Amino acid sequence: MPVWRLQTSIGADSPDARDRFVITPHVDDAGVGTDPQALCDDWADQIAQWYAGASRQIEVTAYDAQGTPPVFPQGHAILNAGAFPISQCPREVAICLSFYSERNLPRQRGRLYIPFALLTQSQSVNTARPTTPAQTLVGDLAGRLSDLGGLDVDWVVYSRVDDEARPVSNWYVDNEWDTIRSRGLRPTERVAGTANDA
Repeated sequence: MPVWRLQTSIGADSPDARDRFVITPHVDDAGVGTDPQALCDDWADQIAQWYAGASRQIEVTAYDAQGTPPVFPQGHAILNAGAFPISQCPREVAICLSFYSERNLPRQRGRLYIPFALLTQSQSVNTARPTTPAQTLVGDLAGRLSDLGGLDVDWVVYSRVDDEARPVSNWYVDNEWDTIRSRGLRPTERVAGTANDA
């Protein structure tokens, strides 16, 4: 059965789809034919429970990661439609949930970059490094992914290169911030001047 790519879009700053935070975990249903709609509903609920801040639109769409293009959505869930709170920090800053299957090698490892904007002030305020509570919060997502769909569904590292899905065996969260430049907003104004040699 398919390896499901759960494209997860979290609302921020504007209704424009380009401005949403997106992460894309993969799960494998081990041949039991798990309903992708149920996976979308469950994962959207898990994100909503995990995130304790102001209401945000959470949208999950399931795609067959091994499907032949064009690949169409097989499940879709949306919570808190129309909620796009303004970010209180740079959108590009993230904390990384790293994971791998058995050995930390290429094609056996993956990353999900969780936006700094989703962490509460008590977990992350004014620190050069992510705090232990911030790392713990991001690590909690690993447990939620591992439990998603029950015993017949595995959170996996999916490699498009060799078309292989490997169950995640280990995860970690470093105390280092990452920068995801593509999450920045487009500029809307500019301050300019000229240089004078007096």
